Formats: sequence, structure tokens, C-alpha cells
Amino acid sequence: MSASPSATASKVEALKAYVAANPAVKTIITQWIDLCGVGRCRTASVQRIEQLLAQDGGFNQTPLDMSIPATGGINNDLFPPPYFTQPRGQIKPDVGFIHGIDRDANGQVTTAYVAADTTWEAVVPRANLRRLVQEAQEKHDLTFLVGFELEFCFFRPSGSAPETDPFTLVGSGLPDIYNTSLTHRSEVWPVLKEVIETLADEGIIVEQMNKEFGPSMYETALPPLPPLQSVDTYYYAMELIKTIAHKHGYVVTFYPTPFIDGVDEQKVGQHIHLSATKGGEDGRQEGSSFNPDELLGGIMSHLLTLMPIGLAQVDSYQRVGIGAIATGGLLGWGDHHRDMPVRRIHRNHWEFRCHDVTSNAYAMVSGLIAAALDAKPLTFPNIQVFTPMLSEEQRKELSLTTPLPATLREALDGIENDREWLESALGKDYVKWFVSTKKQELETAEKMETVARRKIMLHHF
Repeated sequence: MSASPSATASKVEALKAYVAANPAVKTIITQWIDLCGVGRCRTASVQRIEQLLAQDGGFNQTPLDMSIPATGGINNDLFPPPYFTQPRGQIKPDVGFIHGIDRDANGQVTTAYVAADTTWEAVVPRANLRRLVQEAQEKHDLTFLVGFELEFCFFRPSGSAPETDPFTLVGSGLPDIYNTSLTHRSEVWPVLKEVIETLADEGIIVEQMNKEFGPSMYETALPPLPPLQSVDTYYYAMELIKTIAHKHGYVVTFYPTPFIDGVDEQKVGQHIHLSATKGGEDGRQEGSSFNPDELLGGIMSHLLTLMPIGLAQVDSYQRVGIGAIATGGLLGWGDHHRDMPVRRIHRNHWEFRCHDVTSNAYAMVSGLIAAALDAKPLTFPNIQVFTPMLSEEQRKELSLTTPLPATLREALDGIENDREWLESALGKDYVKWFVSTKKQELETAEKMETVARRKIMLHHF
């Protein structure tokens, strides 16, 4: 559907206003996220972006722009060649989300970043999230806020050839202490400080930055925002962190298992916080007509289906397991429980731990909201005991009898048990191409040595 002339003019004026406020900006990076969670981009001059906006157009999009396995190669289901090489849609810059991504020595923004919508078939995760947010408000009087916790590790380019050892760990390599004040005297402190200050300059107020468990691992908590703005901000913040780190001579990765040598002690996740209000009520007070537990009941009923959406790589499942203090190993939830896939913070505020950087977060947040809209009674009890301390008999008494999928293949196969709902949530075409692309990617990834696979993934994520 084409935008109205007034809407098109408004977009052009928005771009002109941004450039007027940031006159050093000459280039704009337009980014979208493909089915495998990889950030793709097109770069053009300000003048070219203005042309596209004025025409209500975008860059030509082929199926290759969304459906290429992260391991390389071409999805066989895209054949014959004329199909995947011909334009089948557009990549449309959205200057409603525009921020500086690069600055000169004087602090002036020289390159801007914009989010983008894609229009190939119905593989439209960003537009679909917009649709679900509108549906929640108009049909259910529900408003959601979303916030992300970004976990990441610092490395230094080793100078070696990529096929040997492209990165070396920054720091001693010893297990670091959580929240240590040594952060302020570490060699990466200038990077962290610049990230906080740059995001603040862009109107994004980081809730906190802290040292995480594990060597050279840090966390940034982004603020709660409306869902689409929050996911846009999540991807922008990751690009900004990588860009600033690169300027200082470091490499940052958000990959779930960042050590390419097969060491699995380090687990990196990107947890999603979701809160809901109904007609302005948060459901925390006695006598409230809004019962958030029903939203959680809907989410719990579809959480296994969302596992391969949120944990979308072979290595993602290193975070799954009882006692791992990551994703957890059993289907359940608990107040402030960090060994469950769902940690409840307040009655209407939950943290979802089955998510990492390999996900398309537009799709994952869409799935969580769609599941919440499928509200139903909450039948899972509130787990208040550390899971590894429970006997088999105690787990049965607490209904902790369903293990989370232990591999990506198992998670993908599980989609078939709830495929009709997932297609209603994300779109039939999205599910078709996601499953097709991930299964082909899996065929390659499972045959690769761990080190070889992670070398590739560290460059993507």
C-alpha cells in the first residue's frame, strides 16, 4: 500500500529537519534484519534517501536479502535462479527512527542510521510487529512496553588470518566478579563511557551499564519503550556499541557462546522485558479488573513454539539447561527466578530469558505479544525453589515436567505442534521461509566443527 502524498511529504520534511540539525551528515545506513537474525544494510547519500522518500519507494529487494543462511550458501527453496536474483519487494527506509551512528573528532554526527521495512512476499517482521501493537490497543485496550538487556564481550583483533585465530580476549581471562568497580579502571572503560554518553545524546537513556559474570563481559540495560521503538533501539544500540568499540581498536560480539575455541563457560543472552497495562491499569492492585496472569498464561502456552524464534542458532542451546542460570531447562516461571525461561518482576512485568542475538527480535517480540493476546488461565505455579535442588518427585508436584528443547533441530521440529498459531502470529510466509532457511542452515552448521562455526558467527553477531 502506497503512502498518501501528505505522509510522503511528512517523511521528506522529517529527513530535512534531521539534516538541518546535523549538517555534517552526508551518508545514511539503512538496516533491516533477515530471517537468521543477521543485520543487513544499504548505504546511500542523504540526497538518495530523500529521493526514495519522495517517491514512497525503497531499495530493490530480492529474496536473497532475507533468506540466506548465516552459514553461507543459498536456500535451495529459492531456486530456480531467476526467482532469487530478481527484485521481489523493497527495503524502505523509515526516518521515523533515525539516529547518529558515527561522529567526527568534534562530536558532530557524520553518518546516520535508520531502520527499514521489507516487503518481500509477507516476510515483514517489522510491519507485523506494528500491526500487533495496533491490534492490542484497538481490540484489547492493551498497551505494552518492551526493554532489552544487552550482554556482550570484548575482543581484540589478533592480526592473524581469519582461518586461524581472528580474535583474542580483552583482559586477564580470569573469571571476573559481577558488578565490580574495576570496570571504571578497565581498558574498555572509555568505550563503555562513550556508549552511555552517545546514547544519551541521541535521547536513549541507558538504565545502567554493569560488569557481568565471565571474562570481558558487560551488560547494558535499555529503557522500556513502545515495542517497535524498543526493537529498533535494540538493533541501533548494538550497531553503535560495535562501531564505538571498532574505533577504539576492539571487536564486540553479542554471540551466545563467544569463545571460538569451544569453551562453553561463557553464556551471552539478550533478555526481553515485557510489561502490559489495560485501560491504564497495571493489575497490581486488589480488585483490579485487569488480570495480567491471563496474559502470562497465553505466553506459557506458546513458549515452546517461540523457542526457535528466540534461540535461533546451534550454539544458542548451550544456554539451555537446569542450573545454567541462563534460559533454564524446564518450562515454567517464577518470581525473580533466574533459572526459569520466564522471570516475573511484577504481576504485569516479565523477563523472557529464551532470547539471544541470533533471533530476529521483531519476530520474537511479535510472538510474545501475540501469545499474550491469546490470554488464558495461568496453570503453571510460581516456582520459588532453585531448580537443581528439586527431586524428580518434587518437580512433578510443581508441574515442572516439560523440558525445554535441547537443540535447535528439536525446537524447529516442535513448531509443527503449534504451527497454525505461529502462522497467525508471524504470518504464513514468514514461518514458511524461516523454517526452510533455518533447516538448510542447520544442515551445514551441524556438520561444522565448533571452532569453524563460531568464527563465522562472531563476524555476524
